[in-house]
Amino acid sequence: MLRDAKVTHPVTYIMVCCSYRGYWTSKGSPTENGIALDAEAALGWIEEEEGRQIDNHLSKNINLVVWGQSIGAGVATNLAAKQCLFSKNVALKTLILETPFLGVRAMLETLYPQKWLPYRYLWPFLRNHLDSWKALGIMKAQSSELKIKPPKVVILAAGRDELVPSSQSDMLETRCVDLGLSTKKHVIASAYHTEVLVRPGGRFAAVEAIQASIKRT
Repeated sequence: MLRDAKVTHPVTYIMVCCSYRGYWTSKGSPTENGIALDAEAALGWIEEEEGRQIDNHLSKNINLVVWGQSIGAGVATNLAAKQCLFSKNVALKTLILETPFLGVRAMLETLYPQKWLPYRYLWPFLRNHLDSWKALGIMKAQSSELKIKPPKVVILAAGRDELVPSSQSDMLETRCVDLGLSTKKHVIASAYHTEVLVRPGGRFAAVEAIQASIKRT
């Protein structure tokens, strides 16, 4: 059990890491639909564990932080877009997007910027989209429909990202602001694409976002 100096009661932090199909030791092929089901299964497991919690010293309500890095940010936004999956007892308070991109189509154009190459024109045939731009809009709409407070969106961008252009995190921030979502973006100046949490500024921003989720109602 960890005590947060900013709150007056004991707080327990539990990290759940989802091993998506096709990655690490998980079997299967990594498709967008399959990985989405894995993310939903992880959420279901959290809700089941909450139901089995018998330690009276712990709160029965869980303030959930969904965190996705790079391609995982697309998985995270698509899970957050399914607001009906969350509950009063397991409420999504914060959505952390680390080095996110707009979607697979945007990355296709980034990786193949030459207009004379055919790849950038083949996006209608994509089987996986991971469209964070669209998912954020759905998340906001469903939150309004269900009359619940949408999560705060925290964007962690790498200042020296060699893979995802800074314009994509800028556009996601603008998208959140336009939707009326509570949003905060941190640019970790010295970090490359996979180095955000290696840098002190990145670690501080992540810890700050997690601690702030405790106080969100």
